[in-house]
Amino acid sequence: MELIFWWMPLLWLVPVALVAWWVIRRQRRAGAAAAASLPVANSERLTSLPGYVRALRRYRALLAGLAASILILVLLAIGLSTRPATLSVTQPDLKNRDIVLCLDVSGSMVDYDSEVVDVFSDLADQFEGERISLVVFNASAVTYFPLTSDYAYIQKQFAEIKESFKDRENGTYYRGTLIGDGSSLVGDGLASCAVRFDATDTPRSRSVILVTDNLIAGDPIFTLPEAGQLASERDVRVYGINPGDTEAKAYLDDLAVEFKSVVESTGGSYYALDDPAGIPSIVDQITAEQAALMKGPIQLVRHDEPALLVTLAFIGVTGLLLFAWRLKR
Repeated sequence: MELIFWWMPLLWLVPVALVAWWVIRRQRRAGAAAAASLPVANSERLTSLPGYVRALRRYRALLAGLAASILILVLLAIGLSTRPATLSVTQPDLKNRDIVLCLDVSGSMVDYDSEVVDVFSDLADQFEGERISLVVFNASAVTYFPLTSDYAYIQKQFAEIKESFKDRENGTYYRGTLIGDGSSLVGDGLASCAVRFDATDTPRSRSVILVTDNLIAGDPIFTLPEAGQLASERDVRVYGINPGDTEAKAYLDDLAVEFKSVVESTGGSYYALDDPAGIPSIVDQITAEQAALMKGPIQLVRHDEPALLVTLAFIGVTGLLLFAWRLKR
């Protein structure tokens, strides 16, 4: 047991001293007034009556009980103000899954990016304890936010980048993604996402969810198959979501076939953006990997322990009201 605000009793000294001074001063004035009053003859006959003695004894007992109740309540208030607490050491279990969301923000993806962020947001809602990162790429890749399990922060970042998509000219989402020769360099984007994982010496489930139409314009350092091979060598599974895999874009069929072949070669799966089975399937496959838990960092946890003092305070209030009521009768 420890007191979080151990210094609070020092602050209470001032009001307690003022109240004590006021009570003593009032008693002295009452004593002085009594001494100055006219004496009553033969009053000892009245005060010696058994009924009077009993009434006086009861009155003094009630006063003592009232004073004791007030004192107890003051002491309990002081005790509660110090915030008594207990300390414990815990080592929480953490899920050993890392997921990098890899988003193509090139011109051919303009019509899909906002919808894709909604997909990512839905994905994040279905995970619990996994670390998630968002990487955006065009000619080069930029980490929009690093691996984290702070889901409130993740959803906030998704909301911000979605808002940025509304202003394509002044948006901030593409900053740093135009360094390079060409655009939509998917192989380079996937390779960059595959190396974004930390703690590489720790056994973990590592997944990349790659969203692109695979419409490349330029000369990438990595082709998509080469990036897929890099991911496999690093034990990273790639799950593909292709907004361009639609009947309206049949001319992209060859690109979709290559995309599907690469992600499946890593042990992942491929989906069209409008496939209703896509998100549940990706979640199920990722959560099925390496379900064992890891021990997180040791944490010192402080628990407030006001229950006993609060219970005693209720008893003290009850006693105070009871004594006050009896004195008033």
